Amino acid sequence: MNKKLLVAAIGAAIAAGPMMAQAEVKLYGHAHMSLDVIDQDEAAPGADDGGLFVSTNSSRFGIRASEDLGGGLKGVAQYEFLFDQDTVTSTPATNRDNYIGLEGGFGALRLGVIDSATKDIGGIADLFYREQLGESRAIINQGGADSRVNNGIIYLSPKLGGLSFKAQFGADEFTDENQMAANVRWAGGPLTVGLGFLSTENADPLEDTDVIRLAGKFDVGGGFTVAALWQDVSALGGVDGADRSSYGVGASFKTGNNVFKAQYYIADEVDGAAVENGGDQISVGWDHLFSKTTIGYVTYAATSNDDGGTFAVGGNGHETVVSGLPAGGDSSGLSVGMIVNF
Repeated sequence: MNKKLLVAAIGAAIAAGPMMAQAEVKLYGHAHMSLDVIDQDEAAPGADDGGLFVSTNSSRFGIRASEDLGGGLKGVAQYEFLFDQDTVTSTPATNRDNYIGLEGGFGALRLGVIDSATKDIGGIADLFYREQLGESRAIINQGGADSRVNNGIIYLSPKLGGLSFKAQFGADEFTDENQMAANVRWAGGPLTVGLGFLSTENADPLEDTDVIRLAGKFDVGGGFTVAALWQDVSALGGVDGADRSSYGVGASFKTGNNVFKAQYYIADEVDGAAVENGGDQISVGWDHLFSKTTIGYVTYAATSNDDGGTFAVGGNGHETVVSGLPAGGDSSGLSVGMIVNF
């Protein structure tokens, strides 16, 4: 191509760009990696008992788009991708929040895959970023409480003073095993509280599984924060009468750029279980806030189980969970990590 024509074409494209670009697009990301030392009881001689790991911990990047449609209405979309260092690929985020929708004075209406209403409530009380070793989901993720709702129709209310709510319906197009979820949150001054509900239809003859979750966090003052959570799950695995309660408390103290924190979570045994199968986890940590977007930390966590319990350190967002923990076994881990948000 003639060089002058090429330059002219590039110039025309640049000049036309602002006219052609209808939506505002933002690239964002969350990079979180850690060095972990995990130790756990062996299921059998020679079985996996832990080791040294480098974990990616739900590191991801995403794209958000927003377009002003006039009259206070916006069109929005988001697609988010998970990074897996073990395969050195970016994997389409089938388990991340991906949606398209409308926003306005009425709130937001979305279609797609979005965190469940109960998962949102758990985040109120969890002091461990939901991805660090020691996060509460290692204990409380039961009955799908910390999942995302697929094939979802989602409504998010506007903030009404300090009050807001969320409603979801997840359609299973093939089996009619649908999900329904909702939550209500209130935030005012030093207090944030929330109540969430999730119901999952199970195929006959199984019972529907229901989750109720209540959580709160209170800024006491002087750098101190306390948090607590209570949860009840009925018909775990679709089994009538297989109910379980879980609960936890936590506290943190911020001084300068440092946060010192601890939390303790317990899962009771399942009602009617032949063997006691509860467990608990204690987590302690130190976060150093290098800036608003960069955090370094050190965390220690340990789980202990009843004779039939199999709760292990790790959880959902933290990549490394050692497999093969025997019933009644214990596990622990030390994690040194860093988070960079962009």
